[in-house]
Amino acid sequence: MAEKITEDKLRAIINSEINNSIGFMGSNLTSQRKKSMEYYMGEKLGTEIDGRSQVVSTDVSDTIESILPNLLRIFTSSDQVVKCEPVKSEDVPLAEQATNYINYIFNKDNNGFSILYTWFKDALLEKNGIVKVYWDESESIEQETYENLNDQEYQLLVDDDNVEIVSHEEFVDEKSKELLDQAKKVAEDQGQDIGNVPVPKIHNVIIKRFTQGGKVKIENVPPEEFLIQRTAKSIEDATFVAHRVMKTRSDLIEMGFDREVVENLPTSNNILLNNERLTRLSDIDQTPLNEGSEDSTQDIEIYECYVKTDYDGDGVAELRKVIVAGESGYEILENMPCDSIPFCSLTPIPMPHRFYGRSVAELVEDVQLVKSTVMRQLLDNMYLTNNNRVAIMDGMVNLDDLLTSRPGGVVRTKQPPSQVMLPMQSQTISQQAFPLLEYLDTVRETRTGVTRYAQGLDADSLNKTATGINTLMTQTQMRMELIARVFAETGIKDLFRRIFELTCKYQDKERIVELNNQFVPVKPTEWRNRYNISITVGLGSGSKEQQIMMLNNILERQLQAFNLQGNREFPMVSLKNIYNSLAKIIENAGLKNVENYFVNPDQGKAMVTPPPQPPLTPIEKIEFTRIQSEEKRKIAELELENKKIRAETAEAILGFETKIKEMELKYNTQLDTAKIKADADLEKLITTNRNKTFLAAEQAANQVGQQVGQFNEPRPRGQTQTGSEPGQQSETTIRKSPI
Repeated sequence: MAEKITEDKLRAIINSEINNSIGFMGSNLTSQRKKSMEYYMGEKLGTEIDGRSQVVSTDVSDTIESILPNLLRIFTSSDQVVKCEPVKSEDVPLAEQATNYINYIFNKDNNGFSILYTWFKDALLEKNGIVKVYWDESESIEQETYENLNDQEYQLLVDDDNVEIVSHEEFVDEKSKELLDQAKKVAEDQGQDIGNVPVPKIHNVIIKRFTQGGKVKIENVPPEEFLIQRTAKSIEDATFVAHRVMKTRSDLIEMGFDREVVENLPTSNNILLNNERLTRLSDIDQTPLNEGSEDSTQDIEIYECYVKTDYDGDGVAELRKVIVAGESGYEILENMPCDSIPFCSLTPIPMPHRFYGRSVAELVEDVQLVKSTVMRQLLDNMYLTNNNRVAIMDGMVNLDDLLTSRPGGVVRTKQPPSQVMLPMQSQTISQQAFPLLEYLDTVRETRTGVTRYAQGLDADSLNKTATGINTLMTQTQMRMELIARVFAETGIKDLFRRIFELTCKYQDKERIVELNNQFVPVKPTEWRNRYNISITVGLGSGSKEQQIMMLNNILERQLQAFNLQGNREFPMVSLKNIYNSLAKIIENAGLKNVENYFVNPDQGKAMVTPPPQPPLTPIEKIEFTRIQSEEKRKIAELELENKKIRAETAEAILGFETKIKEMELKYNTQLDTAKIKADADLEKLITTNRNKTFLAAEQAANQVGQQVGQFNEPRPRGQTQTGSEPGQQSETTIRKSPI
């Protein structure tokens, strides 16, 4: 049996995993991402020559900024990015609630749009985008100031367990004291003693309010801060994943770590001096260092590691969360088991059998380099054309005049200019350069799918055939939809599955939130192990406009089928089917809240009041009057029978009393036993007669109720007779009373 891992051995394992992880120190991955960032920022290529053109093409930036709007529109055009599918039919209402709630967490509890924008841009530019999703139970502290509080208000404030007093001042309330003195004087004049009443005071107080509340938190992780095992194919399969970040000593103490340990940790600037980070900030800050003026604000390098190791020595590696600080001699701050790794990754071009894919920037970098070179040569040629080189006879031309190039400038010569000066004509290359630039644009469009037609930049597109333009647009949409589908089925799906799991696991209290314009209580513990997660994105056939046209055609056919059904639901079309079509049209139109335009039939049916009962026909009125008369007659008979039973009961009681008197005279010794038996017989007789009376009354009431109910059933107006065959006599639908 393997031995348990000691703290020293665990520290050695973490040290080895960090040093061998991909992305830790300078590697091909770091160099590629740094290069992509430089191309995106339009920085110089390193081949510039003084006095020559140094223009840089921006193809990488143009391509990424053209793809982003389409991707974000796909995922943010609707309020619902994901949908929870029920496992059983009875889970449908809760599944809809779960769908709305996890989308609420993403969009309202977190800034969903900003998260998607940064996530997608990291992936398009630097191979993979990373987000971290976890349950945050951090305590928030707010300082509040209150002035002129009375005693009751002050006591109510400080009685809160989540309040800590920072400073407190109290003063005598002069107005209240004056009123109190007047009251005491009046009481003394009346010979009363109101006792020792405390003098009212006014309080000025500064407090700290501690708020403890858990929620799902989503954060974007810069690519250079994410470390993963070199041979990993996915985050789930990796034996080591880490997030390295800078934290101040104050942050670590607030997180609950031992103050003495934190104060002895060494400072570090490794992350701040990372080449990728320096490139990202190069245009706004050349020395992005945080030189803390005091110890509490100094930065400490922290590694939040998720490592699979056989910690307990049972031969099976378990996942553990280990937080370490420092550079080489890592100090373990936390070591605990965990059930999952809180990171989600997506890439636009996945590469099989490896974790990191390819970025869109990689596809365009060489095009940007060649275009920059051609544009520089073209501009240099234009400069030479406007400012030709000149061959001169030495000493015969004033060089200062010649080198000063200005419109209308004069060049002084000692002999005729034609004899001492000879312009050296430069051959123009524009006829070759412009077709080459056009070709490079075509190469970029072929690789990325971002065409000038999709961007609305082609002035001659109206002269091309509609079929050709539609084909180009379809091809562009296919490339965009492929990237969107990859994002949806990888990173987005993993993210929302994590949100769902964290909510079910940690939110143990009911929460009231606004879903579909209604405030509803939500308790995610009821959802556990009852739903599957599927991703629904705004993808379909054609553009949004084409989808709206197709949905309008479907809606028209649904309305025709609904009319054929006699404006009733089923067997072919229901109101829910029509509502789904209308909801899709609203979503494709870019309007998020469908409930502002159409009401869900499931909710609308509960709001509809039933139609009033139609008035009775003359025949029904006559029959109803007859039934009421019959009812009165029955009630009179029951009352007469009840009186008869009461008389018989009274007579029986009188007989029993007479019998008891006789028994008292005859059997004085057995009087008690005989009396008990007589009382029991009398009670039995009374109960039997009462049950007979109630049973008869109930049967009569049921018969009357059945007859009255026949006329209260809803029926079409005017249909008081059933149809009859020719030659047969019609009979009324009103049956005579069986009474």
